[in-house]
Amino acid sequence: DSAGWSNQIKFKTPPAGGSDEVKFLAFGDMGKAPRDASAEHYIQPGSLSVIKAMADEVASGSIDSIFHIGDISYATGFLVEWDFFLQLISPVASKLSYMTAIGNHERDYMESGSVYETPDSGGECGVPYETYFPMPTPAKDKPWYSIEQGSVHFTVISTEHDWSKNSEQYEWMNKDMAAVDRSKTPWLIFTGMDFWYEKSNFKTSMVPSRHRPMYSSSEGLILPSVDDKFVEAVEPLLLGNKKQCKAMPKKDENGIDTYDNTNYSAPVHSIIGMAGFTLDKFPAGADSWSLSRISEFGYVRVHATQEELKFEYVNANTRKVEDSFRITKSQRT
Repeated sequence: DSAGWSNQIKFKTPPAGGSDEVKFLAFGDMGKAPRDASAEHYIQPGSLSVIKAMADEVASGSIDSIFHIGDISYATGFLVEWDFFLQLISPVASKLSYMTAIGNHERDYMESGSVYETPDSGGECGVPYETYFPMPTPAKDKPWYSIEQGSVHFTVISTEHDWSKNSEQYEWMNKDMAAVDRSKTPWLIFTGMDFWYEKSNFKTSMVPSRHRPMYSSSEGLILPSVDDKFVEAVEPLLLGNKKQCKAMPKKDENGIDTYDNTNYSAPVHSIIGMAGFTLDKFPAGADSWSLSRISEFGYVRVHATQEELKFEYVNANTRKVEDSFRITKSQRT
């Protein structure tokens, strides 16, 4: 009483698995930045505009949950940076379910047992991340899990832990996706650091940027953008092919790319690492399978019903939808 009370906050839980619909925001690589001219050891300049835009959406009451796919705070061993980050996300994480996937800046360090032995985490080795963001994982330091919200089953993996064939995580992925009840959750979204697959019967996937995408039109700055070993091991779990473009969308009456999953051909792949870290430019040319490339700070807005999944990229500065696609399930006769 002597110090005063906080503002009242209302927390909204997402719709249960099997419900008719769910609306969520998703992104990767956010981090944090100071609001004044001060300097920190590591700054992600786009994070302020992205969190402000998302906070306004959350305040409108139209969003059910949030997914932050890897590279959470970029604290790299400076504990106070975690405090700054938690302060930054409080306008959204205090009101909605804030689900995460571990990234290289949370886990990777030499002799830590991570798949990629880089100094990216600054020695954190996943300890602060798993403490601040306890997800429904099988056990400590096994940061993979699945949840269901509305019409979507989310399979969330760790690209930084062993995903090779016959590994514990590989076997878990295989069993988890095979057990999805498509009559309850027709959409399967498979996601990890720097990729997001949308699969329907349908299947789907999501990924954030320089990290472990299965497909990329960017060459990468330091390391190759695509880890071929990861593709070889994991992609067959999503589809029985390797890096083949199996189907292209058609434009609907509004000019939006639309995938009809009545005759399912392949997952749709989205790289969504545009939430704060400095953005790279794309090469002048790209293969025909790379349908859209935008280098602006933002996030994605997804609306999934039992019949359709609509995916929109929102520019955080203009608040405009700059790209979108739909995956539909036609009624069978």
